[in-house]
Amino acid sequence: MDIRLENVLKYEQPTKYIVKSENYSDDFALPVLTAGKSFVLGYTDETEGVCKASENPVIIFDDFTADCKYVDFDFKVKSSAMKILHKANAEDNLKYYFYAMQAIDYTPFSHKRVWISEYSKFKIENRSVAEQNNIVKDLDTVATAIDNAKQRLNALDELVKSRFIEMFGAPVENPKGWDKKPLSDECKIITGNTPSRKNADYYGNFIEWIKSDNINTPNAWLTTASEFLSEEGLKVGRSVEKDCILMTCIAGSIGCIGNVSVTDRKVTFNQQINGIIPNKNNVWYLYVLFELSKSYIQSTVTMALKGILSKGQLSKIEFIFPPIELQNEFADFVKLTDKSKFIVQKQIEDLQELLDSKMDGYFG
Repeated sequence: MDIRLENVLKYEQPTKYIVKSENYSDDFALPVLTAGKSFVLGYTDETEGVCKASENPVIIFDDFTADCKYVDFDFKVKSSAMKILHKANAEDNLKYYFYAMQAIDYTPFSHKRVWISEYSKFKIENRSVAEQNNIVKDLDTVATAIDNAKQRLNALDELVKSRFIEMFGAPVENPKGWDKKPLSDECKIITGNTPSRKNADYYGNFIEWIKSDNINTPNAWLTTASEFLSEEGLKVGRSVEKDCILMTCIAGSIGCIGNVSVTDRKVTFNQQINGIIPNKNNVWYLYVLFELSKSYIQSTVTMALKGILSKGQLSKIEFIFPPIELQNEFADFVKLTDKSKFIVQKQIEDLQELLDSKMDGYFG
């Protein structure tokens, strides 16, 4: 027998959990969450109005996109554009309902809140608590394996950062006394743009048009863009070639300023992004340099222009530039590490395929 989500999940408005300040820092402990792709927007030092999900797990549900996340740790949220979902029956397994929601094929077609009016009306199979627990145990086994593999990827990233510190020292403190120069002395910087929406001929399927969401990824590479420009659009757009850096310069939160990705293909990009084209420096050295200097980069953003790092500001920021021979030596180490990352990434893809198959078996 099927049952509506509204009969097994009760919702709570997130108002009392909204963060008061968006001055996030990795030095703080409490995560600020969104139900969307980014999930963790940053960390706050606020101690009041905390959702105690470590005591009672919840599902956070984006009321406009229908994205959701299972959360079992304490957190705050950025905005009221979500519902916090609790199980209506204390004996039920909340994670079973989370997995069931992942299998619902639903895409909102208008910008309106959807939980009450639409999404909560969806029906799922009403299983016994014992069945719920068995399904969650099975799916969790694969999901945990995926998470462990992702942790191995993160460990490889940390290894690269440790090697950077070993070779060059902390880039902001510069204990090895390397030459520091404004970024514009060593790289060409261009800001992206949006070709006129009034001209439909500018948009098509010729070349990717990158947005900041494509940069906020757990690895160095850009994700595939959701929009493309035409050949005509490329003529008026801004582009960079392979082996350049794209950096987020405009964001809703200062915590996203300074996110970087490496281009492995020619792309265009919008005005929220600065393209950084090395004159002679190694792109992999620059990528890790920017990763380790993110807080330093964010510190140059004035409060009056919160969430905006202009091309002019970025151009003036001074960074260390060791000899190119050392940069290339470091890049060789990065490439060796990338081989290991490729193997782990393939494991993640295989495990994800297995998880998808199991999900289809239980909820398809």
